[in-house]
Amino acid sequence: MAKIHLLDYETINKIAAGEVIESPKSIVKELVENSIDAGADEITVEIKNGGKSLIRITDNGKGIEKDEVEDAFKRHCTSKISTSDDLNSLYTLGFRGEALASIASVSHVELITRTADDSYGTKITLTGGEIVLKEDIGCPVGTIITVTDLFFNVPARKKFLKSDASESGNINEIVVSLALSKENISFKYVNNGNVIFRTPKTNNFLNTISSLYERALYNSLLKVDYENNGIIITGYTTNLNYYRGNRKQQIVFVNSRVIKHKRINYFIEAAYNTLLPKNKYPACFLKIEINPSLVDVNVHPAKTEVRFQNEDNILNEVKRAVYSALNSNNIMKEIKKETIVHDYTNDMSKNNSLAIFEKNDSKINAKKDIFDYNNENYSNIKITEININNEKVNIFDEVIDKNKDTDILIENKNEVKADIKEEAIQENKLPELSVAGILMDTYIICENIEKTEMYMIDQHAAHERINYEKFLNQYNNKEILLQEMIVPEVINLSYDDYHTAMSNAEIFKDLGFFIENFGINAILINSIPSIFKNSNIRNIFYTILDSLKNTSNINLELDKIIKNACVKSVKAGDKLHLLEVKALLNDLSKAENPYTCPHGRPVIIKMTKYEIEKMFERIQN
Repeated sequence: MAKIHLLDYETINKIAAGEVIESPKSIVKELVENSIDAGADEITVEIKNGGKSLIRITDNGKGIEKDEVEDAFKRHCTSKISTSDDLNSLYTLGFRGEALASIASVSHVELITRTADDSYGTKITLTGGEIVLKEDIGCPVGTIITVTDLFFNVPARKKFLKSDASESGNINEIVVSLALSKENISFKYVNNGNVIFRTPKTNNFLNTISSLYERALYNSLLKVDYENNGIIITGYTTNLNYYRGNRKQQIVFVNSRVIKHKRINYFIEAAYNTLLPKNKYPACFLKIEINPSLVDVNVHPAKTEVRFQNEDNILNEVKRAVYSALNSNNIMKEIKKETIVHDYTNDMSKNNSLAIFEKNDSKINAKKDIFDYNNENYSNIKITEININNEKVNIFDEVIDKNKDTDILIENKNEVKADIKEEAIQENKLPELSVAGILMDTYIICENIEKTEMYMIDQHAAHERINYEKFLNQYNNKEILLQEMIVPEVINLSYDDYHTAMSNAEIFKDLGFFIENFGINAILINSIPSIFKNSNIRNIFYTILDSLKNTSNINLELDKIIKNACVKSVKAGDKLHLLEVKALLNDLSKAENPYTCPHGRPVIIKMTKYEIEKMFERIQN
């Protein structure tokens, strides 16, 4: 049986380093927080290969006294606190005295520092926590610390590091958060020799946000300025025009410390209640100022987790702060509608929520005063009456001959005939239906030929299912049909989004989106899958981007990514006329699963004549 014994110093340091230094991101966070505590107002963060081969932090802070440099690398040596009572009044970001010792124990470290009282500085080099060189050197006031070859002596930890792109993305996230925490400090971030961003030294928080995020987010910001019960909450949150598929743009600070607190996120979202779509989240940048004695930051070595006294009260104050910002502004969602030139003269009725089609023997007459042709794809069609034969081949022959110049759902006559021949071979999953009308611009009302069943079809859910199966089939067969964009789409991004997009350019390409760099934090979309040609490309792009951020294994999640993209391809509130309804039902009947949308919601609901008559009490039993 093994005896209890004291571990050697090297082993103790490596174990402790595992708690403090989880990844290159942890090193960047600890060193930048030291620079902030040192009073720096200019900080440069430089990394290479995701921080694995190089991390360098340069600041113009106070520097370290010559005779204290060696002590700085000893465990539990710190200038931030003296006794345990100081933990109740912390105004510094660091206080544990573990970071430098932990970093030095698992890497090669070089530190150059000088104070204003010294005429020259000190350079010290450590390998695996051991000092190998210490000498005087000329340098400016401040500190430069360089960390190389991370985990060189802990191969088990090194092999679990993520890809360079993934580690770079994590570092970017923390550098952005730290830059937002101190708008009065100018941050410069350099990745593999490229300057990614530089924030201004300012007293205006909004200026810092605008230097880090895209214009769409900046234009949607609402100011938060709230104080109650000794709690001050300031910052910005977004209106209803901006939301994302994850919470990565919800950044919260407590006494200038970046924190992770799931319950705060939930209370922020509770302020929006039903204002945003399901599984969509606002962006916000909130700074909470509170008496330090009411916050415990000594929960975890990473110092990102905190506990509050009277937590529910504080969280409710956060909710009220966001709610006040939302309700003190006009947060109505803006719909930017392009001007459409119509090719008809009569003012058609827009008050009827049900489009009624009158039957006349074997034909269906669509009344001109019921259809609303505001849909941009039909704005140039002049139609007074449409006669559609029940026979499927004649339906499309007749329509195409009469509308040679229109861009309707069926674009090519030969393609239509080919589809009809295929349909004759392929078994339809739906019965032959007769369209009775469209309710609320959303639900297609049909009945079967025998007039014994009524069907209600959600046109948007049906469209999602059709797009999903078509796109997934094209992707699996590597035959995605592309649509070249006459005017390429330019999208300005935050660096985090830009980094994710460019790192996954091949994934976007496989999905049919050809993107390329278009300057600082901007991308250009040259071509898209033809199935999305009438969709909001930005929405689909951001949906795919957010899905890529939320997954660790892209290959396993591609089906989900395609589902999300296809859901975004459908515009809510689109008004269909009879030709489109027929084409939609035709495509739906050939779907592998016409009964639910890609996320499981029902597409079609059936009611029998018996059930309807029973509801009207025409049948008593």
